[in-house]
Amino acid sequence: RNVFAVADGMGGHRGGEVASAAALDPLRQLDGRRFADPDEAASALAGAVVTANATVSRRSQDESDLAGMGTTLTGVLVDGRDAHLVHVGDSRAYLARGDRFVQLTADHTLVQTLIDQGRITPDQVATHPHRSVITRAIGVADDVEVDSLQLTLRDGDRLVLCSDGLSGVVDDATIARVLHEHGPAATPDRLVGLANEAGGPDNITVLVIAVDGGLDPDATTKLPRTIRIRTDDAPSGDGDWAARYSNLGDRSVPAGSRGVGAGLGGGGVSGGSARGGGLRSPSEGMSRPRLLVGTFDRIALKLVIAIVTVVLLVSGVALGARLIIDRAYLVGVADEEIVIFRGFDVQLGPIDLLRIHERTGVSLDQIQPALRPVYEAGRPAADLGDARRIVRNIPTIRADG
Repeated sequence: RNVFAVADGMGGHRGGEVASAAALDPLRQLDGRRFADPDEAASALAGAVVTANATVSRRSQDESDLAGMGTTLTGVLVDGRDAHLVHVGDSRAYLARGDRFVQLTADHTLVQTLIDQGRITPDQVATHPHRSVITRAIGVADDVEVDSLQLTLRDGDRLVLCSDGLSGVVDDATIARVLHEHGPAATPDRLVGLANEAGGPDNITVLVIAVDGGLDPDATTKLPRTIRIRTDDAPSGDGDWAARYSNLGDRSVPAGSRGVGAGLGGGGVSGGSARGGGLRSPSEGMSRPRLLVGTFDRIALKLVIAIVTVVLLVSGVALGARLIIDRAYLVGVADEEIVIFRGFDVQLGPIDLLRIHERTGVSLDQIQPALRPVYEAGRPAADLGDARRIVRNIPTIRADG
């Protein structure tokens, strides 16, 4: 009735289905709800995204046959005349208003990052070997950065939500033309047909929402109605998660971001914390040792206690940090060779928290030139298996050129 979303799952056939269904379910729970004000609606939608990410991430870690799964998520919650949008990945949302047709979402993809950095042009995207690699997805980490938007709907507006199975092969101008010429009811079938005519390389989902001015029987505000949804299934390649996902962004919380559970602002949103919470002191819960006081001066005794306490704390923090560091992997470059690092790219005085775990035998000059800066900067991996999959999927230059 008032919640609309597209989730494009990845991680093999079953993993993709599970991830997308699990991500959509928390949003489905919001359907039909009424909210006191826009902030409450935005917070409810943000909470659903947090739940979606936690659910997919937990199942990915707990069930071995679902390891590495994830999904895109682009959703709209309509509250009266306000439309609240959330977006992660490369499924898109468009708005058609009058003679204007606008892409509301920004693709979280490697090629979009390269475009933003001026390394490639938009015309090069269609032939880029990593055009389908996404940089953000639901369920691949405990935290997820979410783009959000709020807009006021007008009579005659048309919203289009779609997977990259459409936008990857049918350009925006064609989508706008079809919507204008065929209307919202016929548009999904026509667009799916065009995508299949272009080769239909991926699953194609198209959802069109039209604001028709009809009165909601339970309120005086006018609500949109769903006109048509169409999905065509297509082979999804080898199902290798590394072929779709690569977290290439800054691993720190971006400036201006807020906890996603506290409501959505105008920019990106980050939420959650590392699994397990903070490190406990090694002495917490332990009985205090008995010290015999004889010839020790009280000051000397206090000094000894202080030194022992500091040593225990430092040892405990170091142990906890090592456990965390040993679970982190990074695909990068050392001595002009692609290697798998273990740890974090951080220097603490003389201590380097990043060390080479595995050499791959792939030299930097074997990689496509446009991608070399990506690996020189380092590509974080979910685990060692993910790092090895990333290495296997690096496009190399053939010997014949």
